[in-house]
Amino acid sequence: MPVVKPWDNNGPLTAAEQRFEELLRQGRTDRAVQDGGPPLDVHAAQHDQDLEIRGEYLGRRLVESLEETGWRPFSRRTGQQPVIAIENAVITGRLDLRATDLPYLLEFVHCRFENAPDLRQANIAGLVLWHCRFPGLDARNLNTSNDTLLRNCTSIGGIVDLADAQLGGSLVLNDSELRNPGGRAIYGDRLSVSGALLGLRLQVSGEIRIPGAKVGGNLNFSGGVLRNRGRYALNANGIQIGGSLRCDVDPLTRRPFTVAGLLFLPSVHIAGDLRLRDAVLEPGVAPPRRGESQHDDPTSTLIADRGDIRGDVQIDQGFRSGGTVRMVSARIGGDLRMSGAHIDLSWSRSPKASVEQPLRALHIDGTEILGNLEASRVELHGQLRMIDVRVHGSFQLNRAKVHGPRTDAVQASRIVVGSNLDCREADIIGSIQLQGAQIGANVDLRSARLTKPAWHRHRLAYKSSVDLRAARISRDLVCAEGTRPFLAEGEVQLRRAEIGRQANFWGCRLGDGSSRNAINAFGLVAQELTLVPGTAPQGRIMLRQAQCELLADNAALWEASGGVDVEDFAYDNFTESIEPTDRAAVLERLSWLRANSGGRYQPGPYDQLARVFRGNGNEEHAVTVLIEKQRRRYQAIAATTRPAFRLPVRLWSMLQLITVAYGFRPLRALIWLVLLTAAGTTWFNYHQLAPINTEDHPVWNPFLYTVDQLVPIINLGHDVMWQAHGNSQWITVVLIAAGWILATTVAAGITRALRREL
Repeated sequence: MPVVKPWDNNGPLTAAEQRFEELLRQGRTDRAVQDGGPPLDVHAAQHDQDLEIRGEYLGRRLVESLEETGWRPFSRRTGQQPVIAIENAVITGRLDLRATDLPYLLEFVHCRFENAPDLRQANIAGLVLWHCRFPGLDARNLNTSNDTLLRNCTSIGGIVDLADAQLGGSLVLNDSELRNPGGRAIYGDRLSVSGALLGLRLQVSGEIRIPGAKVGGNLNFSGGVLRNRGRYALNANGIQIGGSLRCDVDPLTRRPFTVAGLLFLPSVHIAGDLRLRDAVLEPGVAPPRRGESQHDDPTSTLIADRGDIRGDVQIDQGFRSGGTVRMVSARIGGDLRMSGAHIDLSWSRSPKASVEQPLRALHIDGTEILGNLEASRVELHGQLRMIDVRVHGSFQLNRAKVHGPRTDAVQASRIVVGSNLDCREADIIGSIQLQGAQIGANVDLRSARLTKPAWHRHRLAYKSSVDLRAARISRDLVCAEGTRPFLAEGEVQLRRAEIGRQANFWGCRLGDGSSRNAINAFGLVAQELTLVPGTAPQGRIMLRQAQCELLADNAALWEASGGVDVEDFAYDNFTESIEPTDRAAVLERLSWLRANSGGRYQPGPYDQLARVFRGNGNEEHAVTVLIEKQRRRYQAIAATTRPAFRLPVRLWSMLQLITVAYGFRPLRALIWLVLLTAAGTTWFNYHQLAPINTEDHPVWNPFLYTVDQLVPIINLGHDVMWQAHGNSQWITVVLIAAGWILATTVAAGITRALRREL
């Protein structure tokens, strides 16, 4: 006969309820309702009616048993809470424990709930659901003093509601499956968990919503699968985590954490690390919202704006994302690790549309990183945007591949790096923007390949391949050959940059003819400038107003298709000094300047080269340069004067060059004086002149007469005593003219020498 209790108004007890009553009387509530037999298949469509327990009965029985007497106390292990365990049961109806205060640890194993249990405002010792199935869980404002376990559970078509719940221990969701497609699978606003929140291998179809939650330990979703494409997969706005947020590979199954949807973590506070190592973030695109800013990232897979992460951010190794990883204005206390990551947004927009409005693979504007930014071997199909970022350590982009053709592939204006910025052997398809950057050590682009620079829509021209305008580099800028030549198809922009030591362009390949300049170093300041390209640059080398102490160049540099603009370029010496006897090197440099001028007169480069030679004590080399400068000057005068005067100017220039080298070699005047004196003496020795006044009886001396005519500042009296006729008259005129020319040029040479000494 069925057992009927006086308080049971819903008919006789079922077989499972009778067994439960028997266990209560025996004080064996920590044992299963059904001893022995196979476990209940909670997913089966059919079940034995003997396994049914009415939710209404169970709820009332648990509450009213507190007031009953005559039955043995709950059994418990020493120092533990009493346990009420129900195993292999089908809970029909609704288990209603709302606003109850139960000193039990409720444990359900292999149980199936036909309706969502109601634990709202309940205060219980603990809750364990193991291998259970239920259509959601109403546990808003639930208060537990021990762990809350939902392990290997399945929730279909309902919400696990933990809003404002206070869980004294950990919340364990390992190996569970929560399915509520298009809705919320977990609703945990302001949830408070004293321990850890564990969801290893958790599978969710719907949204995990836990904004404002507080987790005392780790939040671990390693090996989990979150599916809510086009919506929030995890909404953890403002969550506070006392440990680490781990969404990486499960240590048991080696299965990576996978998400289809958005990880929404703005204003997150994490005392430990944010680990997404080997995670797979699939793109989940939602239609643009009305009024959405074009500066947003509509294809984001991770948003952690304004986050405060005390440890490392690990999105490295096998990390894959089909959308933007966004951490704007965040603060990272350790390293940002991205080595080996792969972020690809090429699927979302056509190449033409990407040029007009590039999509961002990584967006971390305004973020401060107290450690290093490690992004070696990263592959990004989209923009690496990091304006106003501050990295206290080093920034490593070695062997990286950033695909953003005709866009700013790396946008890092005003970045501050405490140590090195390394981009060795990287392939950057697009432009690198580093305007106003401040680098504490080196910028190393050795063996990098910079192709397809960005297109400027308004200027209708290509941007620079690498833009370092107004940048400050404390040590070296290296754009040199390593395992392969450094290649920049567009301009290398160094306008007004300051480099503490060396700017090295050894063995590089510059320009493809699409930009006017191959290098724009206008106003550059460096200690050492090495411009030794492997091939002739395609474009102009702009060195106007640049300054350096040491200069290294080669013939390939001066063969640049656009020439080398060295107006007001100041340098103190050459890296490889020119020996005083090496006249061939001087003539080679003069040929470079002559070919580079394009027929124009540019005195500045000659003066600068002469100052360098004079500073090294190579006065003869300096004079050679200045002679070439004067020769170019007269060529320019002849080219700009009236046609009738061009030949006299050229003759005058030739005459000065031959005689005294424009006054820079005054000793030549003495040689010419000797030659002219000898020639004049010989002529007049055979062509004696007639005296003007025979009464004075002058004595004829051809040597003294020649000297008196040739040297204008000396008067020996012979010039007025003799009268020249015929050819002797013209010889006299030539001697007088040659004397004045020689005297003038000698005086100019002495004046220049005195000025140099002063």
